[in-house]
Amino acid sequence: MFCDQCGMHNDDGARFCGRCGAPLTGAVGGTTGSADGPTGSHRPGAGPRTVPMPNGRPVPLADGTVLDGMPAQAPHGGQPPVPMPGPVPSPAGGPSPAANGSSGTPGTPGGGPAAATAAPRNRKPLIIAIVAALAIVAAALVAFLTYRAEVWGGKTLPDPASIAKEVTDANGGKASAVKAKDVTDALKAKGLTTKTVKVYSGQDVGTFVGYSGAQQGQRVKAGSTVTVEESAGPGVPEGTVGKNVDQMTELFASMGVPIHYKKIIVTDTKRIPENQIVATYPADGQGVPEDRLDDGIDIGVAVKGDGIGADIIGTDKSKAQSDLESQGYDVTLHPRLASKANVGKIVGSDPAPGSDVSSGASVTLYYGIDASGVKDAYTDTKSDSVYGDGLLGSSAVAAGTWCNNAGDCITFDAKNEDSQYGNGQIPYGQGRDGIDYERNGYDDMLIACDAVQQAYCSNKQAGYLIDGDTGAFELMPHQSLTGYFCGDDTPKGGDGSFLGGCTGDYGYSGGTFDFDSVMQGAQYRMQDMYVVVPVGAKLDQLEANGYFDKTALADAKKAKAVDTTRPFLLYRDPKQYDKTTVDITSMDMQNPFVPYNGYSGDEAGVTKFKPAPTDASAYYLVGTGTSYDWSSLPDAQVKQPSAKQSGNGSNGSTGTASFKGVAGTYRWENGDGSDYTEIVVKADGTFSGKNSVANPGPGQSNATADRVESKFQGKFKSAKKNDAGGYDLQCDADALKLADSTSDKSSNPYWAVDPCTTWHWYPAGTPYDDMDTKVEVKSWLVSVSGEDGDSWKTPLLINDGGKATFQSYRQ
Repeated sequence: MFCDQCGMHNDDGARFCGRCGAPLTGAVGGTTGSADGPTGSHRPGAGPRTVPMPNGRPVPLADGTVLDGMPAQAPHGGQPPVPMPGPVPSPAGGPSPAANGSSGTPGTPGGGPAAATAAPRNRKPLIIAIVAALAIVAAALVAFLTYRAEVWGGKTLPDPASIAKEVTDANGGKASAVKAKDVTDALKAKGLTTKTVKVYSGQDVGTFVGYSGAQQGQRVKAGSTVTVEESAGPGVPEGTVGKNVDQMTELFASMGVPIHYKKIIVTDTKRIPENQIVATYPADGQGVPEDRLDDGIDIGVAVKGDGIGADIIGTDKSKAQSDLESQGYDVTLHPRLASKANVGKIVGSDPAPGSDVSSGASVTLYYGIDASGVKDAYTDTKSDSVYGDGLLGSSAVAAGTWCNNAGDCITFDAKNEDSQYGNGQIPYGQGRDGIDYERNGYDDMLIACDAVQQAYCSNKQAGYLIDGDTGAFELMPHQSLTGYFCGDDTPKGGDGSFLGGCTGDYGYSGGTFDFDSVMQGAQYRMQDMYVVVPVGAKLDQLEANGYFDKTALADAKKAKAVDTTRPFLLYRDPKQYDKTTVDITSMDMQNPFVPYNGYSGDEAGVTKFKPAPTDASAYYLVGTGTSYDWSSLPDAQVKQPSAKQSGNGSNGSTGTASFKGVAGTYRWENGDGSDYTEIVVKADGTFSGKNSVANPGPGQSNATADRVESKFQGKFKSAKKNDAGGYDLQCDADALKLADSTSDKSSNPYWAVDPCTTWHWYPAGTPYDDMDTKVEVKSWLVSVSGEDGDSWKTPLLINDGGKATFQSYRQ
């Protein structure tokens, strides 16, 4: 017979399909039951009715109904051809498997219709659970991968090593330091905003130092601003003064330049405790100039003592004066521009604060003023004039060091403040414009008005700021007010007239000045000019008056504002102008590059000033001109970091760190200055230098004579600590290179360095008796200086081979 389900042909009498196991509708009911029983002979066409089941197998129920999709109950001892998943319970009233003696197939034909005893397990929950688990794993994997790809969860700050590889690959495999710009480019590629700040470090300028307030590998919010630290080279971090020196030694040791800790006296240790940093070179917040890298950084450390204590800074000027006068000092006061916090207080002194000065000596104290005191600083109150107190053209009130945020500095010195005439001057030699303003051995001076040929500012109609009421004032070389140019860089007419002209002919013919023939080719040129803005100056009024170029001022308003709690100056930048020269066409032609003088032209003809004031364009006052003789100050004993040495000559190390201690400029010279040898030792032990001999002409002194120079270079190959606290240095004779060598010792300019054998370096204050050298150090120093004593005030570098003693030297 054929299976109704799968169509397979089965033997007659078979009850179940041999292929699919479905009951065969034409099968005999049983083997042990009666033929008359309920499951008797099959009647064709009258098979049991079926009910469809999910798996398509019919299963007969007790009443003869077959459940479609389940196999019927097997007879005793019989097994279905296909194993079933499990038993299906018998219907109510059906025979139990135990009663029929069945081991696993319940029901018999004689006991009524067989009930279904097995059905497939319900796998749906298991499948759902598996699918859910797979979905969770997939979601987690997607989340992990997208997190790593920085699709969500913020951005990772890159580590310099990965950027270094990219930079190296970009350079064709050549390793290169990671620059701050490389890091900012990488951050911008991630969609982050960047801000770059410069910090002082021992790394090359422009090198990436780190992230401010964050670490590499850290996640930051997408779109946030990341501050990148860029190396500005070695320097003194802002805020150093006032800190305990022990807090700063590790940082300074990492600067890669020599560090010199010096003692500076304080009298009130309650106000300034011992070991507090009271002064530095460079000034607090400034970098080491490139030409001073071998000299390094000086750090003044407070020690209790007598004299002009460093704690005098910031005290009331009247109290400071009376205190010193009560100790027997002769005190003079002079004004200096100062920050808002220091107006009326001492900002400097001469001798410098912290100096050991004997009672009875003369002391100059500098006190701070703001804009309200500027005119007084320029007013003549010393001379008896029929004109009364007049406004002078010069004053030393702006003396000091001024630096911008980029580290560029301008220093104005002071002179003649104690003269019975005037209020001092600011000398001006080499200009920032490349012009040498020295005349006949004398520097020009910076002036605020045309009070040069005459006693005072000459014309009340002039446009000089010093005459106004803003509190600001200009500073310009005197020669810029009276000079002109004839095709070179030397100003002509510094005497206030056109005499001489460009032809060298005075130009008088029958009493008439022939301008056209004399002044052919003459030009006015934009020269150096500064605008000084003290604290309290009316900057808004100055801007509203049209002093600054309109476009420059509009741009300035978009930038960070200048800090008006500190005095600042602006330098007129010729690079911001399209036109910096004009031809002179007549004797009364106005010079457009200087303020209106009240005579020629008018205010409208003056070139407007650029740049306008911003935090970036301003040069802030960082020092009042008070200077320390650092090399003469005694060394301070400061505990150094164990792994990093400061290089001040007291750390006991050898090798490169020792060379850092020796690094600096040293000079041997005879007594009259006609002959000297200068050597510059670098932190890596290499050195270079020159011998300079004066060659005076008739009437010339050694100071003004032309000089013959002979240069040399070499290196020290080792440095070992000696018992005197210094170093014994071994010169590499093979590395010594002389520009012009000679065997004649009497005329050999290199005798002080050649032969180059064993050298010795001793710190300032080393007793002569402790120096182990073949050179008569003391007798030589006494002979050239006239100073006797048991030790020398500066570090010494001594060449045993050349029998020469070099003193620490600073220009």
